[in-house]
Amino acid sequence: MSLLVPRKINWLGLAAFLAAVAFTLYAALAPGDDTKGLIPWDKAKHFIVFYGLTFLATMALPKSRYWKIGVVLLGFGIAIEILQGLPIVGRDADIFDVVADTLGVGFFFGPIIATQWLNRED
Repeated sequence: MSLLVPRKINWLGLAAFLAAVAFTLYAALAPGDDTKGLIPWDKAKHFIVFYGLTFLATMALPKSRYWKIGVVLLGFGIAIEILQGLPIVGRDADIFDVVADTLGVGFFFGPIIATQWLNRED
């Protein structure tokens, strides 16, 4: 049982993360034109959203391993694309959206992991 329960939860951070996840899911499944708005390029939106979700997940679950957060977020990104591919949703699934999601997660964790690796003591 202790493997499933995070060692420490930041409840305010968790609330912010869950709100961001709900908004992301709504925005991904709502009908609309993705070319409108502040950022007209869809892949940049995916990168920014998943970078932000990674930050919020890390704040919500500060003791979690980075790979676990990454796997869950990438699973969320894949689930969004599967749902967008359903005819009832009326959106288009795109594998390159998952690539952008992956890059968002990777660009958040990359510098942290590199810094930890460089600062480790032998």
